Amino acid sequence: MSVSLVKDRSELTKSENKICDYIEEYMNNSIYMTVTEIANGCGVGEATVTRFCRKLGFRSFLEFKMTMAQEFKNNSSNDGLLVEDGILEQDGVESIARGLYETNINLLDNCVKSLDYNQIDEITEKIINSNKVYFVGVGHSGLIAETSYYKFMRCGIECNFYRDSYNFSVMAPLMKEGDIIFVISSTGNNVEINSAIEAAKANGVIIISLTSNFISKLGRNSDYVLSYMNKEKQTPTGSLNLEVQQTFIIDLIYNNVLRQNFDYTMTNKKK
Repeated sequence: MSVSLVKDRSELTKSENKICDYIEEYMNNSIYMTVTEIANGCGVGEATVTRFCRKLGFRSFLEFKMTMAQEFKNNSSNDGLLVEDGILEQDGVESIARGLYETNINLLDNCVKSLDYNQIDEITEKIINSNKVYFVGVGHSGLIAETSYYKFMRCGIECNFYRDSYNFSVMAPLMKEGDIIFVISSTGNNVEINSAIEAAKANGVIIISLTSNFISKLGRNSDYVLSYMNKEKQTPTGSLNLEVQQTFIIDLIYNNVLRQNFDYTMTNKKK
């Protein structure tokens, strides 16, 4: 089997050609290897393997490995090869750990690069000066909403949380100017939540959304949209990818609030 992603071998360096030769010769095994194992097998550095992957248009070795594994699967009778994004059925625990690590590092790297930090500061100021903040989420996002409530409560923010759309839709019309609704939703398409937000927004409530779909109805109805990458469709348990990014952004805002509300937080700790 050839490394079909390489259009022209003449564009590769001597070391990169060695990587291609190694992968072609040991295709059955190389798709289960870590970047260190491939580098050692080729007699090149790990950085060379990473550069090789990026030269082919991949953001990481993990993406390259996943694509090659899929190619192998398509050209063989081996079913069920991919267990998780970049994690293969026959991977050992160290390979799984490295795969998860690379996935999360890449997601957080993209997150850090795409955030609007002026917007983070504005959101922080709004939260500190609010009457009350309501964290809202359903399903996996509901766990993040509840965790957010406990975090911000400890640093002096008056807040509450809703993990089901029914109770939120009942209470949203009673919210008033000076309140903030902070919605955590991957798709931004929950009909009940969007309807409740419209009712609250009519009362002057500020809407902040944390979503991977900034063009959704939730995104359009929000005063502030914090967006992140959604890779859930690529993995059977991709919700972890979403939670890592959601938690990171929430923690960033929390630490910014903590920094500005430092005196209050320290007083509460002493109590």
